[in-house]
Amino acid sequence: MAPKQRDASPAARVPPVPGKASQCTASPKEPPPPAKAAPPTFKRQTSIYALTPDRRWLRPSWAFPLYAAALGLTLLLCFVWQPSYELLRLQYTFVGVGLLLYRVYYYAHKERILYFIDLCFVSSIFLIWSLWFCTDGRCSQEWLWAVYLVAQGPVAGATFPLQTPLTLHHPEAFESFFLHASPMWISYAVRWRWAGFETIPSVGQLVAAAFWKIFFPWFIAYLIFLLVQPFLPDKIAGYETLVDGLILPSLTTEQRLNAKRQKYSSYAKGVLMATSLHAVLSSSGFLAAALAFQYHEVQIVWILCVFMGCLISGARFYYQSAHPQYVAPGQLQGFINMSIAWAFVLPTYCHAAGYYRFW
Repeated sequence: MAPKQRDASPAARVPPVPGKASQCTASPKEPPPPAKAAPPTFKRQTSIYALTPDRRWLRPSWAFPLYAAALGLTLLLCFVWQPSYELLRLQYTFVGVGLLLYRVYYYAHKERILYFIDLCFVSSIFLIWSLWFCTDGRCSQEWLWAVYLVAQGPVAGATFPLQTPLTLHHPEAFESFFLHASPMWISYAVRWRWAGFETIPSVGQLVAAAFWKIFFPWFIAYLIFLLVQPFLPDKIAGYETLVDGLILPSLTTEQRLNAKRQKYSSYAKGVLMATSLHAVLSSSGFLAAALAFQYHEVQIVWILCVFMGCLISGARFYYQSAHPQYVAPGQLQGFINMSIAWAFVLPTYCHAAGYYRFW
């Protein structure tokens, strides 16, 4: 016999009131609320650093013709055309300051604003300032020698260990090249085309002037700041410096801050080693610049060595962007390139000075 069915509950037997839904009667399903819109993805959150090889840098853009024009015009004014001194410094200031201001904006967003205390930026500021305020004998010859030597030596020579590429696809990428290479061009124009120096000092006098007038004061201030940075307020202590890129690479701001404070002795040792290497490499650059100051042919060879090194690094950069499987040479290649440059500069100096006659 089939089991007896249970009666419906009393509530179920209550007839519904017209126009009013019963509490026990299922009401029609309401449409689900609209899904929240995904937060906007800003370009800088998904961006790739301008000097990291990537296929996107091969796409045609306004940057290529713009920076190629700026590069070509600067080279023509410094080496080929005969502009006035006023036009030369105006053009160089316009391009140089424009790129520096962009980098201030860019580095402020990337928390790399302390890169501006590095010698390359300090030298560029001194150079542009000297172009405008060191005319008519208002600056000593020793100061002008120092500005010339720093621009021609450590700043230009840094392109070898850094393997700075000549690239045109992005303002940050072009500024990296222009910051290091262009000061030697403007210094060449002042030295050889406008006779901006009253006397021709010896190699020792040039190196001493550059060391005591600019490099040594900057070096001491830079070293002290790096050593006390971990004890400064969190905001400043967490900012990345150029030395951090060598001794604390690929760390977040929090990780970098903890590494500096919790392992201070290790950090301080790294700072001392990095700055000592900087001083040694700068000495090599000072010597090359001093030799270039003496003879025009040495100057041309030194400029060509730096330019060709950047050109080759730029070709490798774009090749790696198109072929991700390509592995670019490591840091050792930069020091090999520096040795090759010396292999051209030193014999040229010996020939120009009359020590040997190679041709």
